[in-house]
Amino acid sequence: MGGRRDHGQCPAEVVLHLRRLDALLKDHGLDHTAHTLEMEAGLFFEAAHLEQLVRQGLWASAHRYLRRFSALWDGDGAATQYATLLSSLSHHSILAWLACRGDEGGRAASFLRPSDEAIRTACPEEARRKDMYCSMTSQQARASLNWEDIKLETLTRVQELVDLRPNLDCLLKNRLPRHKPTPQDVIPLGILTSLRGSQRYRRKRVNHKPACDLAYFVLHKRLPDISLVPDCH
Repeated sequence: MGGRRDHGQCPAEVVLHLRRLDALLKDHGLDHTAHTLEMEAGLFFEAAHLEQLVRQGLWASAHRYLRRFSALWDGDGAATQYATLLSSLSHHSILAWLACRGDEGGRAASFLRPSDEAIRTACPEEARRKDMYCSMTSQQARASLNWEDIKLETLTRVQELVDLRPNLDCLLKNRLPRHKPTPQDVIPLGILTSLRGSQRYRRKRVNHKPACDLAYFVLHKRLPDISLVPDCH
C-alpha cells in the first residue's frame, strides 16, 4: 500500500478481509475461533489485552500490538500521546532484554556506547535512555530496576491514552462490518473487484481502482459526528 500504510500494520485489504471472516465465524457460533483470529491478527484494539501484556512484562509484544493501531489516535493531539507511549514500550523492551538476561544482558550492554554531545543536546531523552542501556553492564544496576513501578506507570499511560478515545468501540476503524456476513464477503476484495468491475472500467476507459485503496477508504473513512452512529455492533 506504499506510504499510506501505517508502520507495523497489515495492508488494509487484508484487515478488511479478516474482519469479514471474523464476522462470519461469529454469525455461525464459532466465537472461540473468531476470538483467536482477532488476537492473532490484531484486528481490533482491546485495552485489556494491552494492559495484560504490560502486567506480564511482555514489552516487545505490547509494543507490536499497540503500533498496529496508530490510526485510532490520528489528529487532535492524541497522536503525540500515542507516540510517547509507543516509544516508552520500545524503551522498556530494550531495557528488559538487557536487564533480565543476567550476564548475557551485561555482555550485550558492554558493546553499547554513550551518545555524543551533539545527540545529548538535540535529543536529551534519547541520550538518557542510551545511558541506561550502557549502565546495564553492572549487575547492581540491573537489579535496581523496579519493574512493578515501571508497569504501574505504563498502565497509567495506557489508561490516559484510552481516555482520549472513549468511543473506541464505535469508531469505524475499530468495528466489525455492520451487515450480516455472507460467504462471498470473505472472498479477498481484489478478486471481487476484478470480477465485478474490470470489464465495466475498461468499457468506460476508467482506471481500475486498486483493492488496497478501496479497503483503506472503508477502514479509515471518518464520520462527521460519531453520535450519528445508531449502534456499535
